[in-house]
Amino acid sequence: MQPCVKSVQNYLTLKQNRKPLILSICLGILDNVLKSHIRSQNYEDFVILENILEIDLNFNTGIAFGLLKGKAEFTFLLSSLVLIWLIFQFKNTFANKIEEYAFMFVLGGALGNLGERFVNLLNGNNGKVTDFIELLFIPSFNLADSFITIGISLLIISELKNFRN
Repeated sequence: MQPCVKSVQNYLTLKQNRKPLILSICLGILDNVLKSHIRSQNYEDFVILENILEIDLNFNTGIAFGLLKGKAEFTFLLSSLVLIWLIFQFKNTFANKIEEYAFMFVLGGALGNLGERFVNLLNGNNGKVTDFIELLFIPSFNLADSFITIGISLLIISELKNFRN
């Protein structure tokens, strides 16, 4: 009887978490649509705020902010494992809304970059992802990287909030 109850609980939690899961997919799609637009318009040195923010088309074979550059196959494998783990997290009940949003943002960013990397590995483009945001001294990044950073920041806030209680 216990496995059946557990299955029903997992189903109900997954059903409850369907909305954040769908929003994660939408974030990944938004990231890829924006990257596609940036590539098709070939934005280079488009200044938004002088010496602060500009759009400049770059490509990255590493993960967020240029880490593990040149190791696209490894980052694809690593990202795939993280993606699977993230999807399984949606079967659990989140501790609070902050944690729910955190996982939603991280999953959305992972879907965005992983989707593009997968297509570019298949096309022989070395698994590159499109980076285009240049902010101050930070290495070039994209919307998916921002989503992942926001999600991790929210997870830290959630953990600190839980630690205090």
